[in-house]
Amino acid sequence: MASTITSMGVASGNDFSSIVDQLVSLKKRQVTRQTTARANANTIELSGVASFKSALSTFQSAITSITNDTEAFNVHKITTTQSSSNQIFSVTAANGVGNTNFDLAVTQLAKAEKDTKKFATADGFNNKFEAGTLTFDLGDNKTFSVDVADGESLESIRKKINQNAYGVSASLVKTSSGYTFSLSGGTTGDSASAIKVTSSAANSSTASGRDSLSSLAMDPSDYAANGWTHTAARDAVIQVDGEELRSSSNKFDNVVAGLNIEVYQTSEAASSSDTNTTTIKGSAADGSDDKTVKTYSVNVATDPSSSATKMQNFVNAYNTMVSSLTALSKSNTYTNGASNEDGGDLAGDSSVTSVMSQLQNMITRFSKSEGGMTIFDMGLTFNKDGTLSFSSSDFSKAMESNPNAVNDMFTNSSDGLLTKMDSYLDSYTESSGILDQRTQRLNTEKADIEEQQTKDSETIEAYQAMITKKYSNLDTLMANNSGALSSLSSVLSSLKSRSSS
Repeated sequence: MASTITSMGVASGNDFSSIVDQLVSLKKRQVTRQTTARANANTIELSGVASFKSALSTFQSAITSITNDTEAFNVHKITTTQSSSNQIFSVTAANGVGNTNFDLAVTQLAKAEKDTKKFATADGFNNKFEAGTLTFDLGDNKTFSVDVADGESLESIRKKINQNAYGVSASLVKTSSGYTFSLSGGTTGDSASAIKVTSSAANSSTASGRDSLSSLAMDPSDYAANGWTHTAARDAVIQVDGEELRSSSNKFDNVVAGLNIEVYQTSEAASSSDTNTTTIKGSAADGSDDKTVKTYSVNVATDPSSSATKMQNFVNAYNTMVSSLTALSKSNTYTNGASNEDGGDLAGDSSVTSVMSQLQNMITRFSKSEGGMTIFDMGLTFNKDGTLSFSSSDFSKAMESNPNAVNDMFTNSSDGLLTKMDSYLDSYTESSGILDQRTQRLNTEKADIEEQQTKDSETIEAYQAMITKKYSNLDTLMANNSGALSSLSSVLSSLKSRSSS
């Protein structure tokens, strides 16, 4: 906007600058009144919609943190008698776990194949092999090859072997009698295929000063023929209440219904004072190498406390959401007919009240029952102000009575209360949903308002230029008239003086 000419009126002695400022200010109020009102309303509504979506999204996140786990409320506490400082195994709950207890012993860990060969005189870090190729056959159509350049050492070959994609690893250890070269397979379990290594030299005969690649070949049909010592891959073995269970890895998933077990080491050796033990059979027929080890008790029991905490978190999130939406939709109060402008950003907005009403109805009209119980037998109480109260003691009683019923009531994938709420909120919180569309409309309106504000500024600038020019001309006119009157007065005074003499 053009600046006011502050010197206007100096010539005539009138304060035309103040008059122009007042007229421009009045014009500005007239021109921008509607646009300013629209801009303020648009800004408030945009803020309100953002807060609306944030409140619903936060509440929905609290719901999905529960519903993402199909056994969210069917929580179990698992305890064992193993030492906390020496973990033999871990037990975690899977789907459909029930209360149970059993004795567990770990009698063998799963291991991969290991093959070793001793080089009594060769220097594994400085020896030199002939050029060629080593091919590793792991069974199940898994093979890889290592190209050996002329003069490469065993240590260099080891590094190349370890670049394979199948988990086979090679190691080289210096001993008092030479070097020991080892291969370890990447697959555990009794059924793992044995590693076969074949060699192919680049030349028909081994050059002088070079070690033959054939010394690294290994045939599972006769390990000793080429100096290899073989230890086969094996299963992990546990005993559950005296019954032997096997796994090709150190994990036992659902061998005990609803539980996953992972073993880390074999059971501790039993002492004479231990009463809960089992025997690991050795290879000697007379049992001289049998080993007596401890067994550990495992107890799986419903954990109402953990489940109650999840339900309390839901109730807290619901009440926070209700509080936020109530504040957002609060209407303005009036004094002597004038608004106090103390309402929420979405004062009286029907969409906010509609969402709150719908969520409340989902709770109050939820008719599903399980095991003769409804959600109101599970610790929930609906308050007059629209919030929820929660009794952890009532919830715990329901959990102890029928934990599966509690879980199904709230998280069933088709008709659980929280599942239904989550699905309902999607239309408001998802990208391009109801609230995103509303925000887009408001942003379009905001752009229109800004365009109108630009036009308003141009109108005011034109008016200011026009009114300034008018009063500048008036200032000049009045100054000129004042000068003429002054000259005329001077002439008349002179004539009068002459006449008197």
